Amino acid sequence: MDELKIVRSSEKYAASYCETFDEVAKEGKFLSISGGYPLEDIIRFIRGCRDCGYPQFLLIAPDDRAVGWCDIVRRCDEPDDVGFLGVGIAARYRGMGWGARLMTATIDDARKRGFNEIRLEVRASNYNAIRTYTRLGFVKIAYQTDGVVTDGVAEDIWVMSLYSRRVRSEGFDRETFFRRFPKTEFVFRKSVK
Repeated sequence: MDELKIVRSSEKYAASYCETFDEVAKEGKFLSISGGYPLEDIIRFIRGCRDCGYPQFLLIAPDDRAVGWCDIVRRCDEPDDVGFLGVGIAARYRGMGWGARLMTATIDDARKRGFNEIRLEVRASNYNAIRTYTRLGFVKIAYQTDGVVTDGVAEDIWVMSLYSRRVRSEGFDRETFFRRFPKTEFVFRKSVK
């Protein structure tokens, strides 16, 4: 399947991206929702990533359709240099290394855009994804009981992080921080220098 290619996201691929997102969501095993978004929302998301300078890449099949995606976006309650990774690949293209290649391209672009830490959330039962993320350098930093609920079914999640900066603790109010996550067990590690 070397005929697949990784390209920067564009509206040209919005319809097939929308279909692939819906397909992955309906599996009910990887995303926090069990169905996709309307095409208009996908187009708005592609434009938003472009306009905000967020890295977003697609995996394109030989028939010129998006069969996977990866993006890194900021969340308003986090520092500007922290991005959150979202990724998904259609089932028939998994297990061939394309996910790791797609994430590597997106992470490399994120570094160029000033992201110093990339985080993600993954179901604790998704061993294949956890193994891939670990190979890419992500480490587990928190475990959250019932961290995701899809169609009424709660599952535990790991929060994983990829650092390229020294973790700072000055001004860190431990009590206030942990109160925000009542069902979360944090895994502490030494900071990366």
